[in-house]
Formats: sequence, C-alpha cells, structure tokens
Amino acid sequence: PATNGTKQPYFQFSLNNWLGDITGSHTAYHWGKDIHHAVSVQSWNAKELELWGDKPNSSSLGTFGVYYIAASYSISHHFNTSHRLGLRIQTNYSHLFSNTMSGTTIDIGALISLNKFMDVGLTIKNLGFENTNYLSGDIPMQIGIGSKIKLPFKMKVFSDGIFQINKDIDIRIGFKTDWKWINIQAGTTINKTRNAKAMGFSFNYKHWFIVYGVYLHENPELGLPKFIDLRRYL
Repeated sequence: PATNGTKQPYFQFSLNNWLGDITGSHTAYHWGKDIHHAVSVQSWNAKELELWGDKPNSSSLGTFGVYYIAASYSISHHFNTSHRLGLRIQTNYSHLFSNTMSGTTIDIGALISLNKFMDVGLTIKNLGFENTNYLSGDIPMQIGIGSKIKLPFKMKVFSDGIFQINKDIDIRIGFKTDWKWINIQAGTTINKTRNAKAMGFSFNYKHWFIVYGVYLHENPELGLPKFIDLRRYL
C-alpha cells in the first residue's frame, strides 16, 4: 500500500493466464505525486470445470465455474519525510460451485528509506472479515518484510519474507534493471513445499509502459502462466 507517488497519472490494464484454465484481469487508475491514490478492480475466473462424484465413473457429472472479483482503493503519503505510509481497503466476492464468499480487508504498509541505496518495507495484510454462506469468519493475516537495494549499472535487487499463521514462510528474491527503454526482471519463490521462478521484460516508450512475464513452476501439466501489463501515462 505504501506506493511511491507518480509524476504522471496513468491507467493500467493487465491480462493473466494462471494455472490450468484460470484467467484474470486487473484494471487500475493511479494519480498523485505527494499523496498517491489508486483505484482498481481485479477478477479471476475458470469456466467449464468438470464435476466428478465420489464413485469412479467414465464421465463427469457436468461442469461448473469459479469466479472471484475484488475492488480496492489505496492511499499513501510521505508526511514531508523520505518515508511513506500507506493504506488499502478492499472488498471481494467469490463463488465456487454452491458456495459464495465475500469480505472486506484492510492492508497497511510502510516504506522506509535508509539511504540513497537501500529501502525497506513492512506490510500487514488481510485485517478484516469474510462471510461464507452467511457465516462470518476471519481471514488469515499476513505479515511481509522486504528490501530494495540499488546496484551499479542501474540494477535493483529485491527480497521479501511472507509470514502467515500455520503456513510455511515464503522467501522471495528478484532483480530488475532500470534502463531507459527495455528492461529485464526475474525472481524466485522459495518454500518448503514449492519452488517457483518468474521472468519477463518491460518496454518503456513515451506515454506507454508494457510488461510481459511468465511463471515457471513444478507441474508442467498445469500449463505455463503468462502475464501482460499495459500502462498509459496521461
């Protein structure tokens, strides 16, 4: 949530092909240099999933779909310092077979600039509640700690640790170049139960910024997830 301000407002739109037949999109508008604002809508869905019963059968019982949609608003401010504090409010709705879920969460984040070469960040996510078929429940809270280090040749190295109750810690490491027009980026997620890698490139020209990436995982039967993100600066 503690996003740096933007010199120019911009629209953002992305298309995502996730594992299996899951597809999604993300639309956002960002504005504000000192006080950064953003509104966004995100959706995921999977159609024509086969339904199988408890007994072995040569044919499925039919098909069903999965839907998820979320809307959020975020704001951050530097308070006349080199640091930033941010807040995000999000509502979501999902439907799986005969179950529906809806909830509201708040994320809090801080970005601290230690010097001109290194920044550290802290986030607390999923402060809120969720209703499942009219029954209230808590959403597992996540705590994240990360850093950004600037290296020679206009390169940046990122590292994150994601903590959640009753789950293994996610360690994420990545790098990104900061050249004029074309840049490359790559990263990896390390966990006790899974290891995954991602890579991609970005192209920046005049009022346009385009990012394309792929996600490499351990199960090739689920396909190769791909992401494309477009930004238009005003």
